[in-house]
Amino acid sequence: MKLYLLNLALPIILLSGCSNSNSDAANGFELKGKLGNAHNDTLFLEQMATDGLKKIDTAILDENGEFTMNPSITEIGFYRLKTTDRNFATLIFDIDQKVSITGDVADLGNTYRVEGSEDSKLFWEVNQRSAENYKKRDSLQKIFQAFVNITKMDSLRIDSMSNALEKPYTELVESHNQYLKAFIEKNSSSFASLAAIQQLQPEEFMETYFKLDDGLFTKYPNSAYIKAFHDGITKSRKLAVGTLAPEINMNTPDEKPLALSSLKGKVVLIDFWASWCGPCRAENPNVVKAYNKYKAKGFDIFSVSLDKDMEKWKGAIRADGLTWQNHVCDFKFWQSPVVALYNFNSIPTNVLIDKEGKIIAKNLRGEALDKKLEEVFK
Repeated sequence: MKLYLLNLALPIILLSGCSNSNSDAANGFELKGKLGNAHNDTLFLEQMATDGLKKIDTAILDENGEFTMNPSITEIGFYRLKTTDRNFATLIFDIDQKVSITGDVADLGNTYRVEGSEDSKLFWEVNQRSAENYKKRDSLQKIFQAFVNITKMDSLRIDSMSNALEKPYTELVESHNQYLKAFIEKNSSSFASLAAIQQLQPEEFMETYFKLDDGLFTKYPNSAYIKAFHDGITKSRKLAVGTLAPEINMNTPDEKPLALSSLKGKVVLIDFWASWCGPCRAENPNVVKAYNKYKAKGFDIFSVSLDKDMEKWKGAIRADGLTWQNHVCDFKFWQSPVVALYNFNSIPTNVLIDKEGKIIAKNLRGEALDKKLEEVFK
């Protein structure tokens, strides 16, 4: 099971030094441990950084499974203790802490326990709860697949089975989201919450993101991790629901400039896509359906492409039946200024704005788009 924890897109100050020192740690960081099933295993301590995992210390377990590390820890941050890339424990360390760890060296991720680092204990708590919840979701999916494989059900019975399992699955998702929300708001100045929040969709829990940013930036204003998180949240605040959508002005397929503001007075979906993007092309039928259903009520689409080739862009517009007139592109691919302006790193993505140009929703796909437009135009 792969959780979203610690997939941190944060620039980090790298810590120098790689040693197996036994020097006096009275005034510095110390990590001690005793691990079961030890056989002269080598442990590696790594810092988690966006440009790769950085080894900062090593130790060999003695005949009793014990070890000591004294790396230079200069600021609070994320680390992992491992024997291999598949067998590790994620930890949060701060300056001058005296940390101890126990567990089974052959299964660190599932057996480790830590003392001396409150943030590490909080991270362990939220990771355990997450693993339990995801395991239950996985079980429901396996039940459904087993019924399909064994009974060779027709489409009507498959839909019925799917609907029966949808409620408990949704309840699992919602209950875990609420647990995460409460955990983060209770621990709004903990690095563990910085990891936990990655499981929550920003569009639905943006206020929780804001509260965490306030708590962490107040406590750790000089942390490289927190500065990066704060920068991202600052950009998100500028694109929060209720704010004016930033202006976009690019050329149409006829090479004439077209501004987003020219559509003021309509409800507009700003749709970021590209001809080379498979998921975008798969989503286009839903966008076309929404356009045809609501265009007479004052709905329009402003399609912004990240294409690099004029003819491929035009061809995709024709092939997918994107019949609205508002298509623009600057052919700068991911270097287009709109990427930073609208703070996204994947497509398809979209922003729905009202007649005044204010953001009313983001990332509406499939039925979610139709449901929101039905609400807007009721």
